[in-house]
Amino acid sequence: MVSGSGHRPPVTEGVAEVIVKDINSGEDRAGPSEVPMAFLPGLPVAEQAPTGAPRPLGKLLLAFVTGGILAIGLLLWWSA
Repeated sequence: MVSGSGHRPPVTEGVAEVIVKDINSGEDRAGPSEVPMAFLPGLPVAEQAPTGAPRPLGKLLLAFVTGGILAIGLLLWWSA
């Protein structure tokens, strides 16, 4: 609860004890996994992290962009 002046009231000892108990009780349970899902064993290959060469669509896009840049460069050079 925030008071009218915009500052929180100080934490009382009772509230602090409840917070400490809550933190201590949570330490016994396993927390969230720190391992990314892509590296967990047993996942299908489609859900794992991609490795290796870029996909063919990426290569095709790179070829079009490179060709476009070369074509624009040739047009500018030829018109000069």
